[in-house]
Amino acid sequence: MPWVHKIHTFSIKRKGPLSWTVALGLFTTSVALRVLFDPVLDGMKFLTFWPAIAVATLICGWRQGVFVLVLSALTAWYFFIEPFHSFAVKDQTTVGTVGGFLLVGAFFILLVAALRETIRRVELANAAKDVLFSELQHRVANNLQLVVSLLRHAQRNLRNPVVAAETLVDAEERIMAMSQLHRRLNDGTAFTYGLNTLLREMLSNAFRELPVTFQVDIGDMPDLSIDRMTAITLLVNEAALNAAKHVFSKGLGTRFDVALSKDESGHLHLLIKDDGPGMSAEVIDAQARSLGMGIMESFAKQLGGPLEIAQEAGTSLRVEFSGP
Repeated sequence: MPWVHKIHTFSIKRKGPLSWTVALGLFTTSVALRVLFDPVLDGMKFLTFWPAIAVATLICGWRQGVFVLVLSALTAWYFFIEPFHSFAVKDQTTVGTVGGFLLVGAFFILLVAALRETIRRVELANAAKDVLFSELQHRVANNLQLVVSLLRHAQRNLRNPVVAAETLVDAEERIMAMSQLHRRLNDGTAFTYGLNTLLREMLSNAFRELPVTFQVDIGDMPDLSIDRMTAITLLVNEAALNAAKHVFSKGLGTRFDVALSKDESGHLHLLIKDDGPGMSAEVIDAQARSLGMGIMESFAKQLGGPLEIAQEAGTSLRVEFSGP
């Protein structure tokens, strides 16, 4: 609906002092028209004020609409209702006329304000639909690339039938795990309560049978796209599954931490850490060729930064990427 877009675009440009200036201009115009056509509008004292009230409410907001309504009532009362040039009450007709105008005007403003809100929601829904469709296309492309990398990893082990079979089973389990998580992420309510809540829910599921204490420290990141939040969730999920398999299930650790912060330059830093024995340079070298590491590197690339493994107590994974 082009007219919906035009009204929404026109209205969002009129905020703050400009909106009050526009409302005052509309009121002034309505008064000028009322004076100009006074001879033929004697019986319709408020006719020229209605369009000003409606337009002010639609493009400026309900407060500006009320502003125009009150000014219109006072102006009509003073100039166009007997006794003229006075706020004196001649009889009950004056009270009824002005009161009726205010009452109907308030109802009129409610209707127009509801229309304005409907237009805003339609425009936001259209914008969200476009963004979600674009992000869905990126997500599908990324997931297909990930499946290809899993198959390539399995292909490298085809010379050893036993290892190849284990790799294919591992790949199948990981694809199924990601598929289940994707179903949750594609739910329209997945990110309703923020990334922090979603990660806690996911980690509770990943460690449900293990004595693991986890902490999630995600700052306020209102500008993160759904695509990036999805990549972060999938990366943390893969790291959690790896830690559960190689650390926690063997009793080598009991803690798992996730933190996302923003530095002064606007870059984001994702840190994923467990309290296991950590990895030596040789182990890191070997892990670089593993299936799980390949998956995590793929998600890190989706975020826009390399995956770094720190040689320290426990295993620390870091990704630095540009902000929204």
